Order: sequence, then C-alpha cells, then structure tokens
Amino acid sequence: MYNRSRKVVCPQCRGDNFWKGDPAPTDMLVCRFCKSDIVTYDKYIHNFIRGEAARMLAQFMETDSEHDLAMLKHALSQPHMPKPQRTPRSLRL
Repeated sequence: MYNRSRKVVCPQCRGDNFWKGDPAPTDMLVCRFCKSDIVTYDKYIHNFIRGEAARMLAQFMETDSEHDLAMLKHALSQPHMPKPQRTPRSLRL
C-alpha cells in the first residue's frame, strides 16, 4: 500500500477517522465522533487509487510551455548538427 495517511474525514461532522490494522474489504468505517457510517474499506481503496492515478497523470501531463519554448529556440539557434561519423570497417561488429 502507498505510504500515505489513511485518514478519512467524516462528511457529517468533519471529524478525522483512521483505518486500523488490516480491514476486510466489506468493513465499514464508523465515525468515532458522531457514530455515522462513512465508507467501506473497498470503496475507500477504490477512491484512493482513482485519486492517486489522477494525481500522477496530472503530474506527467503538465507541460512547461515556457521551458519547452526556450529549449526549442536554443536548438534552432545552434548551427547545423554535424553528420555522424562512419565507423571504420575494421571496428564494426
């Protein structure tokens, strides 16, 4: 499991609740303050994975247009790239 907090906020009273031990998928988290049902462990994991996947996709999908444009300008400002040198036949595999 990810090394993240397993804290769940109660939608009724906004109290902080935590999963303890290794709950079964059907175990329900009950608020320790107002005693209302919050979420099953299966649904909690499902929502957590979806949120983590969305966060990771957003992290890799973000573009730094200013940085990309600066790299492109730098590459275009360079003289023509040298042609690759041929390897002598005696050194080829």
